[in-house]
Amino acid sequence: MSFLQSLFQAKEAIGQLVDGTAYRKPEARNTALSEEFRETIERDVLPLLEPLETFRLEKLASKNRRKTWSLRLGWLLWLPTVALDLLALVSGEPTFFSLFVLGGFAVWIFYPELQYSRQYKEKLMPVLVRAFGDYQYNRDGCIDLDAVQKFDIVPSYSRATSEDHIQGEVEGVRFEFCELKLERKGSKSTTTVHRGGALLITMPFQFGGYTRVRADYGKLGNLLAAPMAYDKIALENPEFEDRYEVHGSSQQYSRYILSPAMMERIIGLDDLFRSQAKGSGITCEFRGDKALFMLSYFGDLLDSADIDASTYDLDKMPLLEQELAMITGIIRQLKLDSLAARNVAGDRLAGQ
Repeated sequence: MSFLQSLFQAKEAIGQLVDGTAYRKPEARNTALSEEFRETIERDVLPLLEPLETFRLEKLASKNRRKTWSLRLGWLLWLPTVALDLLALVSGEPTFFSLFVLGGFAVWIFYPELQYSRQYKEKLMPVLVRAFGDYQYNRDGCIDLDAVQKFDIVPSYSRATSEDHIQGEVEGVRFEFCELKLERKGSKSTTTVHRGGALLITMPFQFGGYTRVRADYGKLGNLLAAPMAYDKIALENPEFEDRYEVHGSSQQYSRYILSPAMMERIIGLDDLFRSQAKGSGITCEFRGDKALFMLSYFGDLLDSADIDASTYDLDKMPLLEQELAMITGIIRQLKLDSLAARNVAGDRLAGQ
C-alpha cells in the first residue's frame, strides 16, 4: 500500500515538474482577509514587527556579506579541492571535496536566512494562530501518533519528524494539525513514506465501525492495493468517486459520514493543499472516536517568511485563515452529520 502511495506521489511530482507548478509560488488567496482578522493583525501583530524588521535587516546584511566574501575569496579554497578531485579521478579513486566545500559555503551563506525564519515563526505564528480562537502553536510539536497507530492509512515507519503543531477546540471537538514526515529504514536505505500534513480530530462520540478514504489508483492499482476488498462503498458524487476509493465496515454509516456536504469539504481541503503547498493527494480514516487526515504535499505550507521582503508586507504573512476555516468547517460538518445520523437512528427505533 505504501509503495502505491509513493508511486502515486512520484507521479504527481513529475506532473508538477512537467507543467511548471513545482516552481510556482503558492497561489494567492482568492478571498480577502476578514475584517475581524485584519483588526487582530493591526492590534496584536503590527507592534511586534519593528524589532522583527530590525532583525531581518541585520540577517539580510549578514547574508549579503557572506555571499560577497564567498564570491571574492571562496575560489581560493574551492579551486584546490577541484584540483584534488581531478587528481583523484585520474588515479581511479574519485573524491568529492569540491562538492563538500560548495555545500559548506551554501550553508554558511543561508544560515542567517534560517535564523530569520525561526524568529519569524516564534514571534508571529502564536499570535496569528490565536487570532482564530483558543488555539496554541508549537513550532516543534506533533499530533498524537500513538493514538492512530492502528489506522490503516498510517504507513509503517521507523522515524517521525514534525513541526508547526497547531491544536485547539471547535465547539467541544479537539483537533491537532502538524507538518509531518514519516520515514522507514530499510536494509540499505531510508524511504520517506509520508511527507506533508496530518490532521487529527477527536470527536465526543464513537464512529460506527470504520470508514477509509484514499486516492484512486486506477483499476489495476486499486486491485493491487486491496485484492480482496469486499468493503468498498459506492457514493453518488462523481468527482469524489473519480478521486478516491472508499472502504468501510458499513455502507449505510459510511454514507452518513461522507454526506454530500462532507465530500465537498474533503475535495475543498484537497484542492486547497494542492494550490497552497504543491499537494499530491489526501487520505482520511474515521475510526473509534477519531478522524485522521493525511495530507501529502511537497511544499511548506506555513513557511512564508521571506528575508528579502519587508516584515511590514502583510501579504507575506502565513495565510492561515483559509486553512483553519476549512479544518473547522470539516469538524462542524462531522459533528452535524453525526447528530443527523443519530437522530435518524433514534426515529427508526421510536417507530418500531
